[in-house]
Amino acid sequence: MTTTRPARNVGIDLLRVFSIIMVVVGHAGYFPNAELLTIWRMPLFFMLSGFFFTPGRTLFSEFSRRWDTLIVPYLAWSVIISVWLIVAEWGQHDVILDHLHTGWSGGARQSIFWMAAWFITTLAGATLLRRFLEPLGSAVVWTVAILGVLTSYACYRLVINGVFETHPLVETPLRLGLAWPVMFYLLVGEQLRKLLMPLVRRYSSHVLATLGLALVVTALGITYATEVRAHYIQVGDFGTILLTPLIATVVTAGFILIFATWVNDGLQKFPTAQASVSRLVRTGTAVVFFHGLVLVWMHQNGFGDDSLTHLLLRMGVALVISFIVGLLINTTPAARLLSGAPRESGLLRSRIKV
Repeated sequence: MTTTRPARNVGIDLLRVFSIIMVVVGHAGYFPNAELLTIWRMPLFFMLSGFFFTPGRTLFSEFSRRWDTLIVPYLAWSVIISVWLIVAEWGQHDVILDHLHTGWSGGARQSIFWMAAWFITTLAGATLLRRFLEPLGSAVVWTVAILGVLTSYACYRLVINGVFETHPLVETPLRLGLAWPVMFYLLVGEQLRKLLMPLVRRYSSHVLATLGLALVVTALGITYATEVRAHYIQVGDFGTILLTPLIATVVTAGFILIFATWVNDGLQKFPTAQASVSRLVRTGTAVVFFHGLVLVWMHQNGFGDDSLTHLLLRMGVALVISFIVGLLINTTPAARLLSGAPRESGLLRSRIKV
């Protein structure tokens, strides 16, 4: 059965928002069976970035684009975080200096105030590496990426066995060394787009969404029933060799099928919802930086218990405040600086237009 859908798949945009939400949820604290989330949440973020990779740009063009959308916001937020932590830790000069040093330099000991900042620099580095290797052909790019993952596996085992004190790819300025293995997930994201989106344009939503649901449930069921390890990419741990990346890929493929069909079809009926999703997508960078500040503040002010109540409170507060801040930033002249996105009209004005 052939199905015609609009060129812009808003469901995939909402999946990008979902990916950012999962970043916040994963940082809110530990919960039982957390591996069911950690096995796919970071790979999903990077695979979706690869999903939107545009072939054919020059390296200079890619650098200019990433400079504006990732690096400039990274630097701007680092200034804001620095001011925030100086105020929060006022009077503790050694603590402040340590946070500033590790925060700005990155590496394995990066300050908790820069909680998810490595996502941004690693993504920028991986994208530029992907672009640099593009003229050499797919075989070379895939070989380099797979070697990166295998190298990260080997280094992590050497750390566990006490041979290395720290993971060499993690202990790099801004954790840029992780860009090498992370490029693997960018490539997987590209392939998922090439494989799945033609199916989405051709076949029934119900068939594809049901298949997607089956993929997610099966992959997570295997994760729950076995001892396969989750991802902790921030420390160079890619989990159980072969199995962990495979499960993350299957879960991501399942989510793409669900969001590109059922979710997209539902959103197409509501123009206001589509506009809201488009706005939320552009808050991603701001949310990545700001939610860490909210969570650290909550831990420092009596909301750091491991109880379910405090966990849910941290999740809810961090999500709501971070997205509101992101939405507000994008209506100001600071949008380019802090979100890497063009300034938008005011929220109320946008709703009136719709």
